[in-house]
Amino acid sequence: MLTAKDVKKMAREYGADLVGIASMDRFAGAPKRQDPRYIFPEAKSCIVMAFRIPRGYFRGIEEGTYFSAYTSMGYAGINEVFAPAVIRRMCCYVEDHGYEAVPLPNIYLRPNMSWDKPFNRSIPVREGLPEPDIMIDMRVAAFAAGLGEYGWSKVFLTPEFGPMQRFAAMLTDYELEPDPIFTGKIS
Repeated sequence: MLTAKDVKKMAREYGADLVGIASMDRFAGAPKRQDPRYIFPEAKSCIVMAFRIPRGYFRGIEEGTYFSAYTSMGYAGINEVFAPAVIRRMCCYVEDHGYEAVPLPNIYLRPNMSWDKPFNRSIPVREGLPEPDIMIDMRVAAFAAGLGEYGWSKVFLTPEFGPMQRFAAMLTDYELEPDPIFTGKIS
């Protein structure tokens, strides 16, 4: 039997630095275009993984001499290469145990910038549904999974890495024990 502890252990072994689990009811009230329950209505759990941004990625920016380490490794490298590879392995792991898993990489699709509908990406495929593609707010997912809190600037903070991490998530129809909402203090 698959447990929340098993899932977290595997996510860390595959490369996630932090892992939290949210029950789907924690997304109640989310705007339709950001509600993961529209992506996978049968989902019972959202597994959120954090990938730390090493301190050295910012060194050249601070010195004004080397800007590409953060943009290529700390942003694009994590969001578009490393985290999706971990999510893929996690989806396979969950599906190998007989459950379905849907990846939610931390990507942002550029909206259609036409003059008549400035921010619509497309149109709903059925009445009552939001338009595709639903893009969840990873900070909301991280909060719902108990990984940390919002800072004054709306940057998401974890006790382990402060503001220096990127998030990715996955949905599963397997009901895992959710983590409690974070109530500590981040200094």
